[in-house]
Amino acid sequence: MTDLVARDLHKSYGPVPALRGVDLVVPAGSFTAVLGPSGSGKTTLLRVIAGFERADRGSVTLAGVVVEDDRHHEPPERRRVGYVPQEGALFPHLSVEKNISFGVRERARRGRRVEELLDMVGLAGLGPRYPHQLSGGQQQRVALARALAVSPAVILLDEPFAALDARLRASVRAEVLDVLQRAGTTALFVTHDQDEALSLADQVAVLDGGRIQQVDSPRGLYAHPADPTIARFLGSANLIDGTFARGVVQTALGALALDPAAAAGPEGAHAVVLLRPEQLVLGPPEAAAFAGRVLQSEYFGHDAIVTVVPESPGRTLGAETLVVRITGGVDWRRGIVAGVRVVGPVLAWPASGRGAGHADRRPPEG
Repeated sequence: MTDLVARDLHKSYGPVPALRGVDLVVPAGSFTAVLGPSGSGKTTLLRVIAGFERADRGSVTLAGVVVEDDRHHEPPERRRVGYVPQEGALFPHLSVEKNISFGVRERARRGRRVEELLDMVGLAGLGPRYPHQLSGGQQQRVALARALAVSPAVILLDEPFAALDARLRASVRAEVLDVLQRAGTTALFVTHDQDEALSLADQVAVLDGGRIQQVDSPRGLYAHPADPTIARFLGSANLIDGTFARGVVQTALGALALDPAAAAGPEGAHAVVLLRPEQLVLGPPEAAAFAGRVLQSEYFGHDAIVTVVPESPGRTLGAETLVVRITGGVDWRRGIVAGVRVVGPVLAWPASGRGAGHADRRPPEG
């Protein structure tokens, strides 16, 4: 049995639709991410599931119990849902232990439960302190402990790491994931950060325009995005022009084998072809069907990102630049002419009448 099921959820604020028929299944014990740009409906979805907002249409089932539909609207306190807002929202006038025990009704259980949770989130002994005496990462762990205090069936996290600086973010993410895994709690978190979603979640749902566009494992989404828009959103993407042929797609970089998962178009039809930066290899220009001039090279130690412009502008690449990820080897400096070849099969979609566009370094954030 799944812990959380949302079916055909609709929610509007006046004339502005926020959710347009959201369907989402969150398996019991999983850590599921809802990934989308600002304004996509992420927070509204959490608020409807938590019971803070009532859906205009649709249903929410938690642990097999319908808590939201056309006839029912269970209040938040009866849904067994833990909620962690973006900045923790701790009560500044209460100590850590009182913040955590705020939602625990049985007085006899409070002390023992608080001690267990403080130990679980790595804050043993800090119960008497106040929020202003803690670091940002510690405050976020207190907010998590408070949400877990009521033994929720599901815990909801709204951009839980957005308020942390880059130095803290990675360590706090790992700590929160560890706590939730040890607690065995089903979790749903929303984020606009694709690195965060792909690195943490068991399952990722891409939400845009109030609709779930695709749901899959992080590897499945990255390897097989449903369309060019999702490909751009999930990591760096080179989208170039091509033409479908038998088993391949013809491009300026040569005839490229199609991934078996690609929905090939009719032979001779125009295509949009996805090339991930790690699929591109630089070498001598005479050894490749396509040559480009290095426009920019950014070195990060473990790898480098090289931006290449076509050496022959007349070639029908369909993109102004190509982004290549390389490790070790040659230092590809600005102005060097290199051959570009593709490794492995590629995804392609039937073109919608427009050019493929350009290479995207990062997903848009709304």
